[in-house]
Amino acid sequence: MTCKKLMAATLLWAALATPAGAFDYNQSVDEIAESPLTAYQTVYLGMPRADFDANFSILPDWTFYGSTVSFTERAERTSVVKNVSVTEGIEIFSADTSAKGKVLAFDNYFKTTDKATAKSIYSRLVATIYSNMENFPVKQSDKEVEWTQDDVSITVAFDGQKDAKGQYIVYIRRYNNKILK
Repeated sequence: MTCKKLMAATLLWAALATPAGAFDYNQSVDEIAESPLTAYQTVYLGMPRADFDANFSILPDWTFYGSTVSFTERAERTSVVKNVSVTEGIEIFSADTSAKGKVLAFDNYFKTTDKATAKSIYSRLVATIYSNMENFPVKQSDKEVEWTQDDVSITVAFDGQKDAKGQYIVYIRRYNNKILK
């Protein structure tokens, strides 16, 4: 009986000590950058919009923003670590608003009020993608790096400026460069 109480107390302590909805944004950055043609191995160009809806509407730590009238949909999750808030998101752009509409482009993005964290995310994305791409970038500046692989363009960007909501945004965009230019 004492063993069961000790185990229950340990599990309760672990549950209380772990922040609710916390995720490691560095792990997300690595997962996204290691395979830049997809996102989380589930989102890819040409996938049906309904598959995106099915994937992200059921995840417990993601907030899904679906729409039947917009060409875009997105999902986000937020974590606070050492008083720094990071919101990770994904947004798709589809050919039409139906469930069968194909994804033409998608962005992963990271938002934070901490400039050093945003710079770190940008550097990590660029370095990891650089090591995993077959080709050198087709365009590179201090704010943006773009690669082309087959018919797909991959752009990582961070302009170092806060948006209207006071956040720095780092994003990685993928699109079919035969359809969208």
